[in-house]
Amino acid sequence: MSQSGWYLLAYDIADPRRLQRLHRAVRREGIALQRSVFLVQGTESDIEALLDRLETLMDVAKDDLRAYPVAAPSALWLQGQCVVQGHLLGDGEAATESRPSAPGWRALTTPTPPVLPFTRSQS
Repeated sequence: MSQSGWYLLAYDIADPRRLQRLHRAVRREGIALQRSVFLVQGTESDIEALLDRLETLMDVAKDDLRAYPVAAPSALWLQGQCVVQGHLLGDGEAATESRPSAPGWRALTTPTPPVLPFTRSQS
C-alpha cells in the first residue's frame, strides 16, 4: 500500500458552468487555499483517481488541471488573503525550516493533519 501524502491541486477552467461543477467536486476532496487552489491528501493512486474523475468534468482542449506533490503543508508559504480558516493557518510563529523570513509571510501548519475522504471510481 502506498503512503499517503499531500498534493497541491490547481485548475483553470474556461467555462463558468464547468468551473462550478469542478469546484464543487474538488471542494469535497480537499482544503481550499485559494478559489482554484486546493490542498489534498492521499496516495498517488488516490490522486490519479481524483484527477481521472475531475477530467470527466473538463474540456481538456480548453481547461487546465494540475497536481503537485508537497512535502508537507508546512512547506507552503502564505501571504495576503487566504481562504483557509481555523487551525490550519499558523499564527506565523510556528518554526519550520522552510519558513520565509519576510515580514507578513507565514507557513501553513497542521498540528494534526486532517484525513480527507477519497472515493475510488467504480471502473
